[in-house]
Parts: sequence; structure tokens; C-alpha cells
Amino acid sequence: MVSSREVHAAFHPEGKVTALGLDSQGTLAAWAEGSGSVFIAVKSRDSFIVSATWIAPARVRGLVFHDETIIVLDDEIGLTCLNADATIVWQQTVGGGGFSLLKYSDGFSVIDGLGRLHLFGFDGVPTNLNETFDDILLQQSVGPYLVLGFENGSVQALNNGLLTWSRPVRGETGEAITCLGSTADNHLVLGREGYALVAGDEEALELEVWSIQDNMLLHRDDLNSRLLHAVPSFKGVACGFDDGKVSYLDVSMPTPTFVTGFDCTYPVRYLCSVGKEVLAASWFFIHGNDADGRIWKIEHQGMPQMVVAADDGSVILFAGEDQNDWTEPEPIGLFSLTAEVVEMDETELNLWFNRPEEPVHLSAEEIYRSDSEMESFFSKEELLSMNQAHDSTVEIDVLQEALGSKAVMAQPVAEDGSLEIDTEALLEHLDDAIAQMALLPQDDLLEQLNAESGEILPPRAMSGGDQTHVPGDDGTAVITLDGSDSYDPQGRIISWSWVDESGKEIADTPKVRVRIGVGNHRFELRICDREGQWSSDSLHVLIEA
Repeated sequence: MVSSREVHAAFHPEGKVTALGLDSQGTLAAWAEGSGSVFIAVKSRDSFIVSATWIAPARVRGLVFHDETIIVLDDEIGLTCLNADATIVWQQTVGGGGFSLLKYSDGFSVIDGLGRLHLFGFDGVPTNLNETFDDILLQQSVGPYLVLGFENGSVQALNNGLLTWSRPVRGETGEAITCLGSTADNHLVLGREGYALVAGDEEALELEVWSIQDNMLLHRDDLNSRLLHAVPSFKGVACGFDDGKVSYLDVSMPTPTFVTGFDCTYPVRYLCSVGKEVLAASWFFIHGNDADGRIWKIEHQGMPQMVVAADDGSVILFAGEDQNDWTEPEPIGLFSLTAEVVEMDETELNLWFNRPEEPVHLSAEEIYRSDSEMESFFSKEELLSMNQAHDSTVEIDVLQEALGSKAVMAQPVAEDGSLEIDTEALLEHLDDAIAQMALLPQDDLLEQLNAESGEILPPRAMSGGDQTHVPGDDGTAVITLDGSDSYDPQGRIISWSWVDESGKEIADTPKVRVRIGVGNHRFELRICDREGQWSSDSLHVLIEA
């Protein structure tokens, strides 16, 4: 037996879920799927009802709630603020397309497809930055600070859009930041991986706790596994690791100490704290640990990557995919922390998404009854024709006309109710039809047969023609790379990739907007179909001086 919670399928998406959101009261939900469809749903008793939809211009990367509005980040426009009825309140363009969205103390922080920082107030007004911040990998809200982790291993904190703190870089050969988190009293918690100096040596894995306000290192601890997540919880700082373990760091002690929590077996991909419970997503499961020490888990059809919760834990939604293009999209699950933990056999954990639908059995009266309500959908001529179809004196002329010849002769109806057809004439007519097919041009016939036999035809990438633009006052120009004309005769394209001249991928959608400086730039579009067949095309973009 295993401890679990009752789960229901809140929504059945038609495409891959790319973003998921829930307001703080748990009464309004939203999710994005496929290439940009956004759905808004209102809670009704124990379920949600879709109340509005909106189509984003490209794939949605992020979705958060603010007051009674929904902030959506997509690959093309950038930020869009929607009301609960899906009407647009405001929009702001993000050059390079959106990549990561974070709601923090001063507004919204956006990392674009090129790793650059953009800040916006809650009213959508852009925040002017005194300097640029590039190559950002991680962002985290820590009290009044926006903390950024960069590709080179550096960490910086901004307050009101101004750089206020930088962590000293450690290690002669560089380091990587694996996690940005916080404590309950707004101290920064980060995971660090130092590169080994000698091949074969183990990398240095550490946890650091910093007071940004005092520019002081409060604690440092050696680790046995990479720290991936750190969130404040009822037991101190809940830490999720690459080896699947979740431990609690008690930072209230003079010397912070780790307390064992629970083991997810696989790397922790998502970690959050709701009330007096900690939830961890790992592999195909969501694990939970409450204040009484109980450990429970929920199974999902996909690997959960998104978990959103109401403040009181009464509503929790989660989504993920199984990374299999041949299966149906996975449902969005719904459960509540206010419900009791139940005991069940582990094989029953998948019943909520794997239970077969029971067939509806109809009585003979329901099957054969005459439904007069449907008659309103037909014309008088159609009703007359259907009534004649049930008449035993139906004529054979309809069959003869369909065959294109009057050669099929028959008596209307035999004594036993069957039709008497001249079989020799019918076979002769069919032979003539087959002979006519044989006279079709051989190339056309083979092309048709190949198309129907499942021949796999390669896709063709179309990056568009070369472009020339004039820069703005800042010496840059925003251009649109549009590969929408790319096609596959059988509609099997599953991946898109725009690559710049350095070989770095800047987008994985057909269309993307990027900001570039003066000079000649080359971009390449690569597409791939379900059979792994690639096609590429390139273009040059000149920004004139």
C-alpha cells in the first residue's frame, strides 16, 4: 500500500501544455498549449469550466496571474495582459521573443530568446535599465531583489532596476550556478558547481546562503549532489537535489544543519511549498511531505514540469508530458491538500488518467425510436428521400445512375423482398471501369499510389528572402525571421530551430523577432519531421550603417 491523494483530470488539452497558471484563491485557471492557444477557466464546485480563449501569435513560454489579469509571454510579441474574458488590456514587444517570465516585487521580469533582461511594471510600462544584462540563465525573486544567474557563473541582484549586489566569482577555471532560491527571511540560497582542475577529479558541489543587504556570506556547505531547487518551507529551506533527495536546511541554528526529508529516487524537477506541505515533482510522480511527517505521492501520465497552487492549498493543478509524439496529450491534473490522505495499492495510482470509459448501454427503445426532433434539420426533399429509402418499392435506378450506365437491369422487387439484378451485366460494367483506370497516365497513377502507400517525403525549410534594414537611434533594428512557408507534403514537421551565425539556437518556433546591430548577419532555419529527416535554409540580414 502507498499513501496518495484523490486526483481528477481538470482539463484534457488537445496539444502539449507549455504554460500553466492559477490565481491565489484557486478560482481562475489558465493554460497554454500547442502553438499559442490560451484557455481561461472558472472554478465551479469541484471542477473548472472553460470560459474564454485567446490565440497568441506564437508559442507561449510563460503565464502568471496578477490581481484579476493574466500575463502571457510568447515567442513573437512578448508580453500580453489579458482580462478574465480574454480581452487584451495591454501589450509590450520584447525584442528577440520571450523565453522566461517571472513576477517579482516591482513587476515582471522577462528574459528574451538571446538571454537579455527586460523589466516591466505591473501596468506594462517598460523599466529603463542603466546597463544591459546578457547571457542570463536563471532568475529568482528574493524579497525586494531580482537575482540573476549568468552563463559565466556570476550572480547579481537588482533593486528598482539598479544593480545593487554582485557575488564574488570563485574558482580559477570557472563555476556554474545550478540553483537560485531563498529563505523565509529573504536571504539568497544558491547552488554552485565548481569545475575540476584535473580530469577525473570530482567537481566541487556547494550550497551558499547570502545576505544581499549586508553583502555577507552567512553559510557554505559541501554537497554530495547538485542543488536544483531551494524554497522556504515550514521546516526551513526545502532543498531538491539531482539525486532525487529532498532535505531541509534549518537556517535558524547557529550552524545551519540539514535534516532528511524524503527521497524521490529521480532528479527533482520542480519544488514548491504550500502551507505546511512540500511538493516535489520527479519522474512521473508528485511527492508530498506534510508537517506530520507523512509522505505521499501521485502518479501522472507525463513527467510533471508545472505545478501551481492556491495559497491555501485547496486547489493544485499540475501538467507535464511523456515526451512521446505518438501518444495523446496528457491531462492536467487537479487535487487538493485539504482532502484526506488515502491508502491504496500502488497499481491504482494511475486510475485517474488510465481508467477506461464505460460504454453507454442503450435500450432497444432508445436505439430504434423515431427521433422527430432531428426532422427540423432536413428539408422537405431530404425527408421525402429518406422516407422513400424505407419503402420496399424502392427503384434500382439510383444504383444504375451511380454506375454510370443503364446496363444493369433488374426487376423492382421479388416476391421475397429482394432485388433481382442482372449479374452478368453488372460484372461487364465493372470490367469496363477497371479498363478505363488502366488507361490513366502511368506517372500520375504511380504518384497517387505512392502517396497512399505511406511513402515518407522529406520536409523543405523556407527561411525567406534576404533582408536589409536601417537601424534606429540606438544602432539596432528589430527584424522578423519567418519560416512559416516551410512545408512538409505530409504535415509531419515536429521541430523548428533558428540558429545564428555563431551556431547558437535563438528560437524553436517558425517565426521569431530578434534585435541585432549594424552589420551583415546570417541566420539558418532547420526543420525536422517525425522520421528524423532534416532540411535547412539560410538568409542574410544587412543592417546598414
